[in-house]
Amino acid sequence: MPNHLASLAFAAAAILPGRAFALEDSYLPADKIPYAVEAPGQPQRLGALWGERAKGPAGTLLKVPGNWRAPVHAHTADYRAVVIKGLWAHWQMQDGGATKVELPPGSYWTQKADEMHDDACLSDTECVILLINDTPYETYLPK
Repeated sequence: MPNHLASLAFAAAAILPGRAFALEDSYLPADKIPYAVEAPGQPQRLGALWGERAKGPAGTLLKVPGNWRAPVHAHTADYRAVVIKGLWAHWQMQDGGATKVELPPGSYWTQKADEMHDDACLSDTECVILLINDTPYETYLPK
């Protein structure tokens, strides 16, 4: 298993302090992660690790090609994220402007529900992000 995926369990434990989980032995080799298209016509892929993000608590890998920028969007729930691979950028929209933060592997950020923001993979190679949500979570574009 690639090193960037081997750290997922540690990353999840680090950003979910105090959570009591009834864990069972579970394994999902990187080459068996079931990636699916998130939005038709968009290159991002989602790989479920646990749970179903549209139904409740979940951990999902987001994989995007290098040099790709998402359209401005929001989500129906708060989430936490960890950069696993690549150089990521996150723009938080505030007061008519946007603040850009560059996030190398190992970086962490949070995003509140219904706040418009923008993301991009600044690397020439793909980016992989671990997304964790506690409540049902969907992505939507501005109206």
